[in-house]
Amino acid sequence: MSNYSVPKKVNESANRPCKVSALFALIFVLSSFLMANKPVVAQTLSLEQALQLAIQYDPLLKGNAHRKDRFNAEAEASSYWANPQVSASVQNLPTDGFAFDQEPMTQFKVGLKQQLPRGDENLYSQQKYQVMADQMSVESQARKAWLKREVTLTWLDWVYATRRIGLLDKEKSLLTQLLDFTDSRYSQGVGAAAQQDILQVRLALLSLDDKYVQAYQQKNEARSAFSKWFGAPLDESVSAPLTQSTQDAIEVDAILNDSNLSLSSFLTVIENSEPFSILQHHPEAMLLQIQTQIEAQNVNIAREQTKSQWAFEASYGYRQDAQNGASRADFVSLGVQVDLPFFNKSRQDASIAAAASKMSASETDFRLKVNELAANAEVLKSRLSALSERKALYETALIGETRQLSEAELTAYTTDTGDIGDVVNANLKQVQVQDDLLKIDIERARTLASLAYLYLPTHAHFSNKE
Repeated sequence: MSNYSVPKKVNESANRPCKVSALFALIFVLSSFLMANKPVVAQTLSLEQALQLAIQYDPLLKGNAHRKDRFNAEAEASSYWANPQVSASVQNLPTDGFAFDQEPMTQFKVGLKQQLPRGDENLYSQQKYQVMADQMSVESQARKAWLKREVTLTWLDWVYATRRIGLLDKEKSLLTQLLDFTDSRYSQGVGAAAQQDILQVRLALLSLDDKYVQAYQQKNEARSAFSKWFGAPLDESVSAPLTQSTQDAIEVDAILNDSNLSLSSFLTVIENSEPFSILQHHPEAMLLQIQTQIEAQNVNIAREQTKSQWAFEASYGYRQDAQNGASRADFVSLGVQVDLPFFNKSRQDASIAAAASKMSASETDFRLKVNELAANAEVLKSRLSALSERKALYETALIGETRQLSEAELTAYTTDTGDIGDVVNANLKQVQVQDDLLKIDIERARTLASLAYLYLPTHAHFSNKE
């Protein structure tokens, strides 16, 4: 772009046919430069594929499956009593001869002791672990919804950068055509074409370099971000999906696949839902509800600690017959043990109060989370409405107006009533409008992904109940 030289101006009236041909050629280019060519891509990564890979290789989801198995196993284990204790001893063995049949009190004693749980502590512990296992299932649902949102946002950043590079390519092609046309007018001495006309177009071409650097940086950063979800960098042959035109809508239907909802049906669900009530069933809020249930079981366990713990034992004492042959009876013993938890009542009451306060705090956290989710939903709904209005404005008015302005400025310049700067600015404005429309489409898709994160898990909750 910077190797163009400014030729000397000459006056050759014989080149009028060349001027007309160049003018028609440039008009054709300016009217069709925004049409995208069909890209040749070896391998593309669709949003649906990206979501499937991220969920398939997510370590947290695999870890939650193991944690759920652990809690189910602990729930089963906590339902059993403590192991019985077996004891064996030789009692009252005389030290003057160590003979087992010397003294009548000498015996070999075997005992068995069984300690019972304190109240219904085992039952509440079992219920607690069962709830914790359910918590892992809900946490996995929340993780999947979160993954879909985050992967979608990363994918959209990648698509935006890729499409923006395509727009910059069109801008470069446009400016190159303008430079050739201006160069030709100046060389042929047509009208008021001057060296500064060429320099203005060249300056516009040079300013594209910084835009290219920014776009490629954003593209590479978005591409690299996928390694966080996939556990490895993307292969160099994988590219973002491109459509026939940069004006085509950004498709995000993949985030609705599991819900069996179309985009229009999903928008209807959003409009007809009251977020402060429906989002109580969002996984993020349900996790806090489950945490409250866990804390409630901790309160029950703390209360059971105020009850006495019982233990029963039985033993059998074997005695050997006397040395003179006299028979000696064996002994059987039965016993009961119970602790007295009444002397540390203050500590027990404090433990119960602490567990109850923790449960109340979880209830408060649940309400705060619902309020936060509902407020986010209201903000996103308002944003989606505004973006839809802006999208309609660009598609119905701004794109057509900028195209007409570009054609008018070009006509004025070719008749020596306009300035080359106005031509360049008008055509760059046409590209800028398409870039703004692309940003709107991307931001609208990002908003839909965030709304899907809020509403789809809740929709699935009610669908499963039906």
